[in-house]
Amino acid sequence: MNQRGIRFRAVATVLGLLCCSSAIRAQIQAGSDTQLSLDGSISAGYSGSISNEGPDSQGLGFGGVGNFNGSYYSPQFLSFNVSPFFNQSRNNSNYQSITDSSGVTATANIFSGSQFPGNVHYSKIFNDTSANFMVPGLANYATNGNTQNFGVGWAANFKTLPSVVFGYEQGNSNYSLFGTQQESTSNFHSAFGTATYLIDGFHLTGGIHYSTTDSEFPVITPGEPAERTTGDSTTYTFGMSRALDLHGNTWLNFTRNTSNYDFLNVSDNQSTDIVTGGVNLTPMAKLSVQAGGDYDDNLSGSIFQQVTSTGAIVPVSINGEPSHSWGLFGDAQYSIFQGIYVDGLLSYRQQLFEGISYDSASYGGSVAYGHRVLGGQLSTSATVTHTCSGSGGLSTTGVLTNVIYFRRVGAWTLSGSFGYSQNTQTILIAYTSSGYSFSGTASHRIGRLYWNGGASAAKSMVNQANNLTTETQSYSTGLSGRWLSVNGSYGKSSGNGLITSTGVTPLPPGVPAPVIPTFLYAGTTYSVGVGSTPVHGLSFSGAYVNSRSNTVNGVLNSNNETEQAYAYLTYRFRKVYFNAGYSRLLQGFTGTGLPPENLTTYYVGLSRWFKAF
Repeated sequence: MNQRGIRFRAVATVLGLLCCSSAIRAQIQAGSDTQLSLDGSISAGYSGSISNEGPDSQGLGFGGVGNFNGSYYSPQFLSFNVSPFFNQSRNNSNYQSITDSSGVTATANIFSGSQFPGNVHYSKIFNDTSANFMVPGLANYATNGNTQNFGVGWAANFKTLPSVVFGYEQGNSNYSLFGTQQESTSNFHSAFGTATYLIDGFHLTGGIHYSTTDSEFPVITPGEPAERTTGDSTTYTFGMSRALDLHGNTWLNFTRNTSNYDFLNVSDNQSTDIVTGGVNLTPMAKLSVQAGGDYDDNLSGSIFQQVTSTGAIVPVSINGEPSHSWGLFGDAQYSIFQGIYVDGLLSYRQQLFEGISYDSASYGGSVAYGHRVLGGQLSTSATVTHTCSGSGGLSTTGVLTNVIYFRRVGAWTLSGSFGYSQNTQTILIAYTSSGYSFSGTASHRIGRLYWNGGASAAKSMVNQANNLTTETQSYSTGLSGRWLSVNGSYGKSSGNGLITSTGVTPLPPGVPAPVIPTFLYAGTTYSVGVGSTPVHGLSFSGAYVNSRSNTVNGVLNSNNETEQAYAYLTYRFRKVYFNAGYSRLLQGFTGTGLPPENLTTYYVGLSRWFKAF
């Protein structure tokens, strides 16, 4: 018999099992101390795909997912779960996937009810489609690849000795970005250990965490060599806290971090030691005070570590100039009466960065108010600070405000918020930032349907550079009911970001772009979706997403586009499901010099849930 005949006979057998009205059951004898259960689903169907970058394909396939649970003696002694699946996406029967996906996930817990609990977890997924290449504020771009993860952890909880927890995890992935014909890989290893101890009222904690990464960026410029970045970091922590009289507490924390980074023969390593401490007191029912300080022996190293921890693929190197930062602060809050709070603050900071010394002294106050106003709930606050910079002889006034209001008006539910900041200090005294944000939502019942809509926008800028501005806007609306839902959204964004192995990511908070080389990005995205359950057992849904973006840094310039359309239908009768799916992906990058990739897939088939034991 030829291969096609064997395939059709196998499918016919599976379809017979799928349509069988009686449940599939089995009994096993595993001992009185063993509890086992197995359930899952099996499926069979017809699928096909059409691509402008490869041959078309058609075929009959099988799919399934299982869930095997068990325990020995007691779930608190040993319990486990194994969930294998094969061809589970079934070529878009689930419209969130573009290709087949197979793999297994497994977890086991041992001695979970004792002083020494442990756990192990493992997962391996083949040919899994994900959307992990991204641009801030836009829909993610589609990738196709495999992933694997393994981890183990253990704990020892003692009553009179320090309690400890330690673990290890490793993982790897390889994927390709549709429209680039490039392969990328990523590997990581991490190990950690922590300990806690309570002695004479002092709560002590300490730990160590080590991690290493090795990844390649999906190059989209023809003729360019593979861009690879490696790095590792080790972090040591120690903390101490203790309760005090006057309903207060005090704390002291120490962190040491060592990081190494290498990209395109640009290597650097930095070590930082950071100490923070303070005290909280509540001498009166309406008054609370706080004071503290911090010291960083390598401010440049802290910035370096924030950037490299994102997985940034840029040549990051810090000069060897001395660098440090230290500061003191004090704060007092008083409740005048319920709903109104006032706050006063003082701070002093000194920094040495790239051989230049900066220092500043700030004082200010704030007021916060929350109460019912005009039938709704209003929350607002305003903070004003005055900062004097001794190094530059400058004096600035900073303002930070926000307002939030919520109210029901008849059948309407309304809410809105607004925030504004001016001369808000970043991690460096040398750079300040300003910005605003607002958002609003509204909803209303229309007969048996429920309408909602929302809008938001934000803008931030570094005051010392006109071109360092980040802007985002988003708008959405939807209509839903018992059997129908429709939604749509639109968004746009632009600004500065870092190129990483998973795309463009925003700058870490407080790190101004002049310190680190960045990419300019801009783009728009819009989407529409619909879902319905017109009759019992029948449901369908569909969506369309369109994204356009560009990235520029003088070396890598690319205009990018992606269009994705999905449709999915399922009908249930007894324990049998009829599934049908359709997906179309159009994705391209001008930096590759290749035409956009156009991939269309479709599927029809049956699946059946079962419980074996």
